[in-house]
Amino acid sequence: MAKSKWHIKEAVRIVEEAALEGLRTGAEKILTEAIDEAPVESGTLRRSGTVTIGSIPDGTQVYEAAESGTDMSDAYPKPVGKEKAVYISFNTPYARRQHEEIGYNHPLGGKAKYLEDPFNRNKEKALKYAALKVKKAIKDTK
Repeated sequence: MAKSKWHIKEAVRIVEEAALEGLRTGAEKILTEAIDEAPVESGTLRRSGTVTIGSIPDGTQVYEAAESGTDMSDAYPKPVGKEKAVYISFNTPYARRQHEEIGYNHPLGGKAKYLEDPFNRNKEKALKYAALKVKKAIKDTK
């Protein structure tokens, strides 16, 4: 008689990690488009865009690093925290207002809804990236 032993905790871990990695890949695509569509004056808003896994980054650290043009790696949380989520964020005091205020004029480029529009255009692709990563992870464990 053939026997199989299932390691549920290990299987869940593999699937979660693969799904988060796929979602991160999709989120980076969304962020790339969002950066191109974000309003620009000094470039700080565009430089403050991040993709993180597990939690939202320390907005103050990201903003200060983006404003000075320095490395922002210390501002990112270490993946993967208890929360199984991927975040795309812009981390300036004015990011939300610039995103929501459709009446603002942006003579140097960019527009309102600079994150929402790329997200809506690419959310299905992000889910497909996640599904492909999960399928590959499952296949590779056989």
